[in-house]
Amino acid sequence: MMGRKHQLLIDTIQRLLRREAYTNIKRILVKTHPADVAVLLTHFDDDRRRFLFDQLEDVDSRSEAVAEMNHQLAAEFLGEMDVGEVVRLLLNMESDDAADIIGSLPDELSKEVLSRFDKTDSDEVGDLLRYREDTAGGIMNPDFIALLETTTAQEAIEVIRQNREVDMAFYLYVVNEHEQLVGVLSLRKLVLVSPDTILKDIMEPNVVSVRTETDQEEVSRLVARYDLLAIPVTDGNNILVGIVTVDDVIDVIKEEATEDMLKMAGAGDVLVNTDSVSGSAKARFPWLLVGFLGELVGVALITPFLGQLQTHHLLALFMPIIMAMGGNVGTQSATIIVRGLATGHVNREMVFPLFWREFRVALVLGLTYGTLIGGVSFYLSDYSIHYALAVSISMTLAMLIAVTVGTLLPIILERLRIDPAVSTGPFVTSAVDVLGLLTYFLVSGALLNTL
Repeated sequence: MMGRKHQLLIDTIQRLLRREAYTNIKRILVKTHPADVAVLLTHFDDDRRRFLFDQLEDVDSRSEAVAEMNHQLAAEFLGEMDVGEVVRLLLNMESDDAADIIGSLPDELSKEVLSRFDKTDSDEVGDLLRYREDTAGGIMNPDFIALLETTTAQEAIEVIRQNREVDMAFYLYVVNEHEQLVGVLSLRKLVLVSPDTILKDIMEPNVVSVRTETDQEEVSRLVARYDLLAIPVTDGNNILVGIVTVDDVIDVIKEEATEDMLKMAGAGDVLVNTDSVSGSAKARFPWLLVGFLGELVGVALITPFLGQLQTHHLLALFMPIIMAMGGNVGTQSATIIVRGLATGHVNREMVFPLFWREFRVALVLGLTYGTLIGGVSFYLSDYSIHYALAVSISMTLAMLIAVTVGTLLPIILERLRIDPAVSTGPFVTSAVDVLGLLTYFLVSGALLNTL
């Protein structure tokens, strides 16, 4: 959802464009934060986007605006520029941002860009591109400050002064003679000790760190758990190779949350450009197919009960509500479990207590709504207690079945090393519909056959 600030900025720029008040537009953009400029640019067509981008006065402002864009959108935007201009913009960014954007460029353009980098920059970006983009290595920043454990506090402060281009200097990392990470200390602690104190005596030796291959979701969990502004990244030999900063972690959290929401809805795992009909259809097709096949199984199961429907036609009235209520409570339980697994709040030891809690919740809700729908069916069936009991019991059982499926299926998939987020939408909905209707006809058949 767009904030009022962004909407006001977009409306103002649109109004000034219509009036051709280009001087005013330039004045506004110069004073606007690069992150807000990035949002602004996404709301205009290619020609106006390029015009607004050109109003930014210097390469620093332009680079920061591009870096704040979605990497795929930034790559598309840069793809329309001259290669020389692309190189200038990328060289002015942080290495991790540049690597992410280069990784999204078409192969020919990315090779051309890298060929124009000097060896140091090319090697730095190339090293980052070696790692999968969803790992600590793929999102880390190779610019950090690390000093030998024998360095004094005064020497460390001088090094920090000489490396002003390093943005994240809140932590100073300590390494041994083999460049292996052995400790960390805060800038505050550094300036409070006497100048001749060596880092080994004041560092924290128990460093929270990750490996280059650590999944980005695990990185974000550690940063949140220990309230860190940055977390060091080491290779297999414990050699410090980079840091993941909190701004990148925030991006990861947003990305992972979006991915889980899309998977839970069965809409793929990435946001597809709004004008890509084929992309959207391709992303949704497999999960809709799962639902389609599941409902076909439901059709096959219901077929033997067609005679029962013809005899007791009032049963058809309550099929939608039983399916809907079961689906809703099943999705609620599955969402709780999937989110708990994603955030680390749910583990194997908690499976039974969680299931028992959800089962009792479903029992209370099932009895409540079963009683309500039983009263409605009692009235519509000319006060038939058999109809009332059939619908009421079926509603309660359907909700209990839905909670069982919604709670256990994500845990089973997680143990099978399948992303549990995919279970919430198509799998749970199909299973709950089929089992709920089967229960409905079996219960109603048992009760109404006595009429």
